Amino acid sequence: MNIHRRYKAPETPPHRFAIGQQVRLRSGGGAMMKTTAIFEVLATLPPLGRSLQYRIRDAEEKYERVTTEDNLEAIDIWSSGDRNSFKAPADA
Repeated sequence: MNIHRRYKAPETPPHRFAIGQQVRLRSGGGAMMKTTAIFEVLATLPPLGRSLQYRIRDAEEKYERVTTEDNLEAIDIWSSGDRNSFKAPADA
């Protein structure tokens, strides 16, 4: 019996955020961060331990950041505070 044939590598869970999606860094941590900063997911990266990683960038910054999934939250039109950007479809 070959034990190597029985071993199955643990599967990595799928990333919660997609490339191109807008996210916000959760408050907390040591760095001073404006709470309105919106980042775009540039790439999904391999896990760091058990945390999936992302490369993100704010349009106002000249550099990219790497962070883990637990430090990010999705942005939607209802939580962003800019409800005027939502336009309902026209009635036909």
